[in-house]
Amino acid sequence: MMRSIGVLGGGQLGLMMVLEGRRMGIRFNVYDEKPDAPALRIADAVYSGDDWVKLINDSDVITVEFEHVNPRALELAHEAGKLRPSLNSIIPKQDKIKERLMLSNLGLPTPRFMIAHGPEDIEKAYRTLGKLVVKVPNGAYDGKGQFYVTNEEDLPAIPVQYPLLVDEFINIEKEVSVILARAVNGEVAVYPITENHNHNGMLLYSRAPANINEDLSGKATELAVKLANSLNYVGVLAVEFFLTKDQELLINEYAPRVHNTGHWTLSGAVTSQFENHLRAILGLPLGNTRLLKPTAIVNMIGVQYSEELINSILKIPGTRVWWYGKSQVRPRRKMGHVTIVADNDEELTQRIRDILSVIYGSLINHFIPPWDHVDGIQGITGHGTPH
Repeated sequence: MMRSIGVLGGGQLGLMMVLEGRRMGIRFNVYDEKPDAPALRIADAVYSGDDWVKLINDSDVITVEFEHVNPRALELAHEAGKLRPSLNSIIPKQDKIKERLMLSNLGLPTPRFMIAHGPEDIEKAYRTLGKLVVKVPNGAYDGKGQFYVTNEEDLPAIPVQYPLLVDEFINIEKEVSVILARAVNGEVAVYPITENHNHNGMLLYSRAPANINEDLSGKATELAVKLANSLNYVGVLAVEFFLTKDQELLINEYAPRVHNTGHWTLSGAVTSQFENHLRAILGLPLGNTRLLKPTAIVNMIGVQYSEELINSILKIPGTRVWWYGKSQVRPRRKMGHVTIVADNDEELTQRIRDILSVIYGSLINHFIPPWDHVDGIQGITGHGTPH
């Protein structure tokens, strides 16, 4: 009998999960509050409102494509013994303070932080930590809900809502992430480390393998696996790191799901992150995570669909386009992405540059510094852009 998976969330991650799972003969029941969510167009069954009980009853396994789903739906799936990954992996992600405290309690390295319960705590943090990144704990992602304090004049701009997570400002060399899959039996499969480049807190592009040494790569992997094992995790897990100028790895955050920085696996790995997530939560053997070729992903942010755009992208060798089919184009909204493969790192760098130019045209000068760095494109990092 065909296995069925209930997906809480119908965004682009759910869309790609369904597309990858179709080949495996899986039935998908998808829930989303928005009737025009991308994954609902191709789901076998659509659920909305508070119809969580029916979704859970109709599905063999429940998973998430976005952590900010209704806690009651998660609790019901947990009580039914169907939720993967587990409740204790997802709930901390709904509150950045809970997430940071959990990582700290597990002994994992993070930026120094304080919890602010009022303006006086922000001022104390500034005196103690120096420059700050202040984060709204709930519903903040893709750079939303973040405020920088680089001097005392910035303090009045902090929102009057508490508590807030207050991080020390990190001078970083680059951002990297570990994407791994962990099976029900504890088997772990880790993808090559990904190097990520952001603009205003949003991922602009990622490339794999990351340009870091083997010691740092091994350390990042070790920390990510420690987190996965501590949570008794099942599914795909993404762990994002800051690499400081002093070559120290600090966990910025994790994601209990498939992740934007792992989209390159759709073209550049033996098994995509989406397929491995499905394998893991269904108790199937994990797939090979080997890198096939140097690879990258470029996000299309706030971009209107046009055949001319797609045509121009596909003229560049090694490219594939994923368009999400969202109903409205908005600034800072991910409308699709391009994956790229190349024969070597230099060729990959040039193709990233070409695709960025095609998608963003003259605006590319606002996204990236001049092309005179070692790898051609450098340093558009989330913690490194407040000046």
